[in-house]
Formats: sequence, structure tokens, C-alpha cells
Amino acid sequence: MRMGLVLLGLGLAGCQSHKGAVTSLGHGYEEVAHAEHGSVRVSLEYLETADKPLMIWPSLYGVDEVIHGSVAVFAGDVPFVGKGGRGMHPRLFAVQAPALPVDITDTVLWNWAKSAHKDFNQAAENFSLATPVDKDGRLELQLDFWSEEGSKWPDKGTITLDWNQVNEMLLQAKQRGVLIKDPRWHTPYVTQ
Repeated sequence: MRMGLVLLGLGLAGCQSHKGAVTSLGHGYEEVAHAEHGSVRVSLEYLETADKPLMIWPSLYGVDEVIHGSVAVFAGDVPFVGKGGRGMHPRLFAVQAPALPVDITDTVLWNWAKSAHKDFNQAAENFSLATPVDKDGRLELQLDFWSEEGSKWPDKGTITLDWNQVNEMLLQAKQRGVLIKDPRWHTPYVTQ
């Protein structure tokens, strides 16, 4: 996340709900800070027109997005209910606005597990975060995993995709993905 946006957002944090600083990311995408109940939430929006931004995702996880032409890849907070109660968990999304965002986490983990000769189910269970990075015109995804001390499961992994692979994921989601809504903000997205 951009440091200036965070600092400005923290200055606004005393407000109940306030739309604050806007940081342009290029190609119509922007980060928007929202001060709510003493904390700051940053959303990803897309400017279809100058007066009406389109909400892409209401709460970014806190790592930078990668924008390549009209496609954005980002980590977004998704609410979940699990053994330990309720919480937020980062998922990896790709979007070609104004289309809906697509949760590509499982596809990325499947591709990584296959190339690393690891079990996909274990990868999905141990997954913690995917950080997108623009690396030499390609998309590098730095994966973090939970692992127990002394286990043979890696703490980290990396997979590099070309943009044609990302576009193929978006096309496959359009053809056979499932439309769902985020349970907290009711933001629609597609899962593969």
C-alpha cells in the first residue's frame, strides 16, 4: 500500500466513516482510503466515468497491486467463518474492469503445487498470502504459507505467470465461474 495514502488515512481515522485520499494507479484504477471507527480501510475502484467510480473490491489486504494494461491483480480481504470464529483472510484476485473481479487463488495454488511437486489440498490449507509483483513484464506471485516448525512444508513459494495466463484465467472464469457475493460488503465476484 502506498505510504502517503496510509498516513493521510490515519489522519482521517477519527471520523466515523469518511472517504479520504485517492491514489491513481493508472489505467482507470485507484486506491481510496476510508476512515471507519478509528481504523483505515483501502478499497480498489475503477473510474468508468469521471463522476462515478466502480467499486472493484472494498478492502485491500495491504500489499501493492499490479496493473498491466486493463488488468489488475490484487490481494483482497474476504470474510470467513472457521474453527476459530470469524475473521478476514486475503485472497488473490484478477480483474479487467468493468467486469467483476475473479478469485484466482485456487488456480494459482494448483499451478504452484503442480510445479513444486506439492499436494494442492495441503497448499490450500496452509495458504496465508499471495503478493503480486511486476517482474520484467511478467506477474510474479510470492506465496506465503503457514507451516509448523520442523515440518517439510515450505514457508514461501513463488510462481511466475505471463499475462496471457492471467487473461486465460479471466476467460475461464467468465465461461464457467460461479458468481458469489462477499458476505460482509455484498460485493459480487467470480470464483473458479
